[in-house]
Amino acid sequence: MSLAQNAPPTPAVPDDRATEFTAVQGGEQYSGGSLLVEAYAAIWIILMAWIFMLWRKQATLGERLDGLERTIDRAAAELEKNASPSARAKG
Repeated sequence: MSLAQNAPPTPAVPDDRATEFTAVQGGEQYSGGSLLVEAYAAIWIILMAWIFMLWRKQATLGERLDGLERTIDRAAAELEKNASPSARAKG
């Protein structure tokens, strides 16, 4: 066995292309400003859709709550109407 076989591997030297920026010729190019505007627009659209869904859910919940309150009021009125006169005198 030689010492070269037991020696740890030497790290690879990065070539010049990996250590500095080089522009790619051709391909798709996007403006940073337009990408920023598109990202903000997407965030605003998502936010507005979420707020609209919350608003609709709140309106539906309000309608259900109103219906429950009407049902409770009707049940209380029916119970009071059907109560015996002696029970009303005691209560």
